[in-house]
Amino acid sequence: MTPHERSLKNIYSLETDFAKRVLDWYEECIESGINILIYCGFRSNDEQNELYKIGREKSGKIVTNARGGQSFHNYGRAIDFVPLKNEKPDWNDAKTYKKAHDIASKYNLRAVSWEAPHLEDGNYPSWRSLLSEFPTQVRELTAQPISTPQKKQARKAGGRGLR
Repeated sequence: MTPHERSLKNIYSLETDFAKRVLDWYEECIESGINILIYCGFRSNDEQNELYKIGREKSGKIVTNARGGQSFHNYGRAIDFVPLKNEKPDWNDAKTYKKAHDIASKYNLRAVSWEAPHLEDGNYPSWRSLLSEFPTQVRELTAQPISTPQKKQARKAGGRGLR
């Protein structure tokens, strides 16, 4: 799977209206010559709980403070992305993160200061506000297999294009 295909797969895992804004942001990044990989979209509560265990019950550094149901990812309203340089992740490219964040603000995608790769739905002040809107869905969320449309391609950028 190419980085572009993986990015689209993660976009299509998101809640519909949020996915549309993320796709518009992604395409504008490509048009602006920003090459990125969206490596995470929707995340089930079980997946979130497994991440929460890292650095606590499992070896490694803590990667999240959110348990299942406490992340925008669990509602299909967050993505994680990374700039690509020569098709390889460049986790330390602050300049590209800044450019991508600036574009994201036009689509009401909120960056958080403590996690550059993360963008979430700016329509909600916190994940807790999603609880009141989707109370019955909170415990029922599970990752669903998705299929990437065969013909869907991002608009061509002047440069190379692909969190």
